[in-house]
Amino acid sequence: MSDPDDMVLQARQLEVRVGQRALLAGLDWNVRAGEFWCVLGRNGIGKSTLLHVAAGLQRPHAGEVLLCGQSLLEMSVPTMALHRGLLLQQQHDAFSLPVREAVQAGGFAQGRGWAQPADNDERVRAALEQVGLSSQAEQDLLQLSGGERQRVALATLLVQDPDLYLLDEPTSHQDIAAQLQIMQLLRGLAGRGKAVVASCHDINLAWRFATHVLLLGPDRPLAGTVNQVMVPPLLEAAFGCRFSLAALSRDGSSVFLSSL
Repeated sequence: MSDPDDMVLQARQLEVRVGQRALLAGLDWNVRAGEFWCVLGRNGIGKSTLLHVAAGLQRPHAGEVLLCGQSLLEMSVPTMALHRGLLLQQQHDAFSLPVREAVQAGGFAQGRGWAQPADNDERVRAALEQVGLSSQAEQDLLQLSGGERQRVALATLLVQDPDLYLLDEPTSHQDIAAQLQIMQLLRGLAGRGKAVVASCHDINLAWRFATHVLLLGPDRPLAGTVNQVMVPPLLEAAFGCRFSLAALSRDGSSVFLSSL
């Protein structure tokens, strides 16, 4: 039986709407420490909106979200920042700033940040190394590519060090090597006891790195381990195309192949 103290995120009969359109209805979902969830589904199905609701940035139409056992509606913003962090799909920078200082800002949630840079320096260096940006520490934030800027945001989240990592398409602007590096990093965070939830378009990355999947389809969401949810019939119902699981290498590793 699972330890209730491991429960980080809970959705209870959650209903999410955009205007008059229901994206999710009656969602019961539990995310525990040590789990890496990928949220899969078609464009417009509600993956990003669900993450915003889970982060407390948007209220659900019905139901509730609990973070570390407390309702988000009863939680102050500083307390939320201690427990959860959100990586947005697009980064918008208002002014020029060295990468190192941008990443230091993640420490504010823990009472660190620019006012106490010495306390943050080691964390910042480690975070930039983890996302492959050590050599760009002093570079102007506005001179980075979209993929590099996204990795700066991820490094900032690492310095924030929340219990729950919420990431909206963290690999969307990355080349293949960076995609693998990021997914390995997220799997490692879960291995160290963090709860990780990432929306994802690449089902093979989810298959390879996630421990659990929330599959948003036209009928009802399906939640479970990768082996329970990522099977061709369920994927076909959610995405509207055919899937087959094929072994493509000598070591027996497999990938999903899709066709219309």
